[in-house]
Amino acid sequence: MSYFSENIRQWNNRCPDCGAHITFRLNNGEYGATSIARCGNNIGSTRDIPRDKSDRRKIKLCDWRGKAVRMRDGSVRFKDGNGRFLIEW
Repeated sequence: MSYFSENIRQWNNRCPDCGAHITFRLNNGEYGATSIARCGNNIGSTRDIPRDKSDRRKIKLCDWRGKAVRMRDGSVRFKDGNGRFLIEW
């Protein structure tokens, strides 16, 4: 049995600039709650750093930041810096 309800919608969770997953932390389950959302390639996101220096040069960096917003059905949707929601997929 799945923990999540079957009615929760799946919104776009990819960075509009580079396509990486968006990272966020939103513990509040109330409708309209917000938190900061970052691209998974952002310097502030948690990631594994390779030990080999030649592999470190291949690390992608992206500065995209937005907001995570809790929707009525419990899902989380993302807004970009202009306050517009990212498109649904």
